[in-house]
Amino acid sequence: MQLRSKLVSSVGAIAVCIAASPAWSQVRRAVRIQSTPPGATVRLDHATAPPLGQTPLARAMIPQGPHRLFFDLPGYVQGSLDVTVAARNTRPFAITLVQGGNVYVAADVDGAPIFLDGTQMGVTPGRLNNVPPGAHIIELRMEGREPVRETVNVTSGTLSTVNVTLRPRVAPTGSVRVIVSNPNGPVPADLQVSLDGAPLTGTPPSSDAVQPGTHIIQVAASGFRSMRREVTVTAGQAQAVAVDLEVAAATSGSLRVIVPVAGAQAFLDGEALTLTGGRIDQASVSPGQHTVRVTAPGRDPVVREVAIVAGQQRVLEFADSDLPPATGRGRLRVVVANNPEAEIFVNSQTVGRGSFSRDNVSDGEVVVLVRAPGFDDFTQRCNVTATQPCEVNAQLARTAQFGTIHVTAPGLSNAQVFLNDETQGRPLGDIGNVPVGNVRVTVRADNYEPWVREVNVRQGDNPDPIVATPRHTGPDPLDIARRRSGISTFGAAPLTRGDGAFDAILSYGAMPLELRATMGFVPHNSFPSFGNFTIDGGIAVRTAFNWYEVELRSRAGWRFANDLIAVGGEVRAYGALGFRSSRGFGMVLQGNLSFHFNMGSDAQTATGQAPVGGVGAFTISLNGGVELNLDNPGGYNLTLSGNRDAAYTLCDNRNADASSFTGSTCEVANTARGFAGLVAELGLMRHLSFVLGATLYLPFPEDIQYDSLNAFTNAGSNVSRRPITTSFWDAALPINLRLGVTYKF
Repeated sequence: MQLRSKLVSSVGAIAVCIAASPAWSQVRRAVRIQSTPPGATVRLDHATAPPLGQTPLARAMIPQGPHRLFFDLPGYVQGSLDVTVAARNTRPFAITLVQGGNVYVAADVDGAPIFLDGTQMGVTPGRLNNVPPGAHIIELRMEGREPVRETVNVTSGTLSTVNVTLRPRVAPTGSVRVIVSNPNGPVPADLQVSLDGAPLTGTPPSSDAVQPGTHIIQVAASGFRSMRREVTVTAGQAQAVAVDLEVAAATSGSLRVIVPVAGAQAFLDGEALTLTGGRIDQASVSPGQHTVRVTAPGRDPVVREVAIVAGQQRVLEFADSDLPPATGRGRLRVVVANNPEAEIFVNSQTVGRGSFSRDNVSDGEVVVLVRAPGFDDFTQRCNVTATQPCEVNAQLARTAQFGTIHVTAPGLSNAQVFLNDETQGRPLGDIGNVPVGNVRVTVRADNYEPWVREVNVRQGDNPDPIVATPRHTGPDPLDIARRRSGISTFGAAPLTRGDGAFDAILSYGAMPLELRATMGFVPHNSFPSFGNFTIDGGIAVRTAFNWYEVELRSRAGWRFANDLIAVGGEVRAYGALGFRSSRGFGMVLQGNLSFHFNMGSDAQTATGQAPVGGVGAFTISLNGGVELNLDNPGGYNLTLSGNRDAAYTLCDNRNADASSFTGSTCEVANTARGFAGLVAELGLMRHLSFVLGATLYLPFPEDIQYDSLNAFTNAGSNVSRRPITTSFWDAALPINLRLGVTYKF
């Protein structure tokens, strides 16, 4: 009983373990995964599985047990790592990726499939990326072409180039050998052996590239009969033809052929005879049976056998009726003028090289294709009839070769590339289908002079980049951004044409309200001989609500140090309108020095990340000059009176206690006064700026006393003289404070 209880307990424990094992295998454990270099995409168990993330992974949850990790990083060969995830994983799973190389494959035929180590990777021309370093087999296969295999050694981070020529696949041929013997002695030295009229050479005379079909072998030697044999050639097989020379008879016969048909031709045993006046006399014809064949345009050929007897002449006369009209047969002749090795195809069947001629061609359309390595295919269609032979004269054109170039223009992403006389530009970067040889490359961009270079283009990929550096002729985005961030209506940098601004100013110690408008007069960089020089101008209206002034002004200035510093000057002319006592005229001559800052970088400003004139753009300006104030519109003729040693006051000085000059109560302020000022402008947003400024006026005496009737000395102080921009508002302040805003556009 106790034994049975233990047995039951053991079986139960085994069952629990078995049931728990699947759950144990699904337990996920946190692991660390790293790669060198980092940034690789990690997949689990399959190369196409969903990614776990990018390295380094601090806590990747993976089921316990054995797994394979796949790592993908652009520019590197895919890596894999076999790991086992345990209950505790103290060390990270790490792998070092191998940087791949690139292979550019080109051929004389586009579209040929490319195989890398037996796996198709694309077509020509093509670029294979992330190829593992080491030796690899590049193979190109294409129907109708002989396959090509090349070995390429790939190095990490480099580009290897493979250029191949795919030769046309040649139809299989057979071979013929002619064994000539002389039963009566040695073979004559002047022995001549021909195959279809073409001489055979070698010992024995032979040819290893004979097209399948029936051919004629002729053997001739002095003192021996001319021998003729037919041989049938099969593709891939060798045919041996044995010929025993026969001594020629002591005498020979002759043959006369008469053919009264225009254009007729006669052949004796396949050799052409020259007809003159419709007849020919052929002497020294060996005795025996011979074949005469006669052809004529639009007629079927006629063949007759003739027996030649030594010492006798045979006459063959062909009447017009002996040559019947052609019954569906014509002539085809193909000649390749500039390449005797070119292969000729008729209706997709190879028929020879260099030239081809055939009679008895069936009526209808034929397609003639001539092909040779390094030349474009020549194709011509023609209709063959019995009355219209087809004559094809093929002039092959050399195949145009192309390469790929790489053109860059740092900082000019919108530049266009023009090759030779092209009128349509191409984008920067890789440019394919460029003719091999000297090519004129022109790079054009707005506000830049055309950049032109003559480059030599090689077939395939030209890895050395062409770096264009056009000369700048106008403002680029960075120039415009700097200029716009430096817009200031109070500083030394005038506005350029296309820029404008409105100012609204509140003053203390002067007329309380001033409105100004400013606009640029000349374009940016209009005076290259004078540097970054420009001119602007504007109008202003100042008011104290019961009288006001109108002012015209113009500024000129130069900018330096990437528009950080500006120096210049301005002239202003103003006049007052209102009560008679406040009418007058004045002029200001002023020098300016300003500093322009932008807390955003040049690159941020140019790309819009730091808005033009936005928060952080500010200007500090220093100015100084002189005011010429003419304030005597009444034109009074003043007379000095009183005691010689007494102090007298000119016109109405409110603080004087001496007697006044006679004539009338008046205001005379013909003054020339110096001043100095400071203005700060801070950008609030893209178009608005905050303005704060102060102007200090230097002392100038206004109270006058005399020591004699003709000599005067100055006394007193300028506590009641009106400031420069408020010449007709009596304020007892030597300083003018301004607060306002500027709208820039």
